[in-house]
Amino acid sequence: MVAIVVTLEAHPDKVDAMLEALADNAAGSNKEPGCQKWEYSQHIDDPKKFAIYEIYDDEEAIKAHKSSEHFLTWVKRNEEENLMASKQAGIYRIL
Repeated sequence: MVAIVVTLEAHPDKVDAMLEALADNAAGSNKEPGCQKWEYSQHIDDPKKFAIYEIYDDEEAIKAHKSSEHFLTWVKRNEEENLMASKQAGIYRIL
């Protein structure tokens, strides 16, 4: 199995829109056959900061995720609404 770990920061005036976008992405992602878990968290002390933790069966499941309608909607919404101030992501093999 593989995990994707993402940390991101929303622009201060985009926190509510980011929460909505994350909820939409989570709802679609958790229905994907190769997705074991897709969850997001909001930082306790800094509500502009978020973490996403995704677990997939394999790299093929990640490819399917990245071509899914809800993921492409997530990407488009972030671009059009400029939700993110910063983002860091990595793919990890679960040991």
